[in-house]
Formats: sequence, C-alpha cells, structure tokens
Amino acid sequence: MRIRQNNAMLVKLKAWLGKDVKVKSAVCSGIAAVCAVALAVGAATYAASVHSAAVKEAAETIEADNADYSKLIDEYNKLVDKYNSLSDDYDTASETIDKADGMKADIKKMEATRDNLQAQIESLTGQVDNAKRTSASDGVWQVGKDIDAGTYRANDSVTDRCYWEVSVGDDIVQNDMPGGGYPQVTVSDGQQLKLQNCGTFTKQ
Repeated sequence: MRIRQNNAMLVKLKAWLGKDVKVKSAVCSGIAAVCAVALAVGAATYAASVHSAAVKEAAETIEADNADYSKLIDEYNKLVDKYNSLSDDYDTASETIDKADGMKADIKKMEATRDNLQAQIESLTGQVDNAKRTSASDGVWQVGKDIDAGTYRANDSVTDRCYWEVSVGDDIVQNDMPGGGYPQVTVSDGQQLKLQNCGTFTKQ
C-alpha cells in the first residue's frame, strides 16, 4: 500500500515565495539590520579592548615615572644631607682655624712676653753674678773665681767680733780684728779672703 506524501506545506511555501517582492525586500532588510547590529557590537567590543590596553599602558607609564621621580627625590635628599654635613664640617673647620689663628696670636704675645722676661732674667742674673763677684760676707772666698781682685770695704760698721784674713794656701798673708769702724782689705787673684762676723764687704 503506498503512503501518500503530504504536499500541503510545500504548496504553502511556494505560495509564500510567490508573493510580492516588497515582502522579500523587507526580509532582506531585516537580515541586513541584524548583521549591522552584530557588526556594531563587534566594533564596540574591539574599541573597548583597545581602550583598555591604552589605559593599562598609560597607568604603567605613570607608575614608572612615579618610581623614577621618587628615586630622584631620594637622591636629592641624600645630596642635601651630604651638603649639610659638609657645610657643618666647613663651619667647624672655620671656627677651628679662627681659634687657631687666635691661639697663634696669643702664642706670639706670650713668646714676646717670654723673651722680655728672659732678657730681664739674664740682666738680673748678670747683676746678681756681678754682685756676687764684687761682694763677700761670712765665709772663705777664692779671689779670681768667687770674687774679683781689688779692694773691699765693710758696708756697715763692724763689731769687735769681726775677723778678716787673707791667705795663699795654708799661708796667712795678713789678718786683722779691727774692733769697729769700716775696715777694708785688698786681695789679688789666687788668694783667699776669709770673713767672720764682719757683715758684707763690697768692692770699691
């Protein structure tokens, strides 16, 4: 038994396709609109992707610039600290130099004072040495060594306890116990003068 094919749908499709061209044009326009929307969405998605990449690149560039800026700031601060340290060292050195210059001036003044005192001391020493060589009191004096040769006289009036003596070695050349007044005695190089309880005799 043959089964009969149902051609009803085929007939309807042929009838629909055979309608006015305006219907076909509308269908094509709809399809074109759908395609246009799809293309627009794709373009927008691509543009958004490109914008996102550009923003990311710009952010990375800014971050790198900030890092370089921070590094420069750190280096600048280090240079400022080093400069301040050197400036402090310079100020300290300048103060030290000023103090040193002041000390040099003080030292020169002290040296001048020292030289003046040294000259006074030498003068006084010479006077003392001269006085020692031209005056004698109690003791034994070597003429030509302790005192100069010459005539010596008592500075003050002597008492009766005064005794003087001139000798050469163990030999007494002359002696006396004047008992008062201002006795005097003459001595020569190589002799010894002995004074006892006579005060001071000074060369005339």
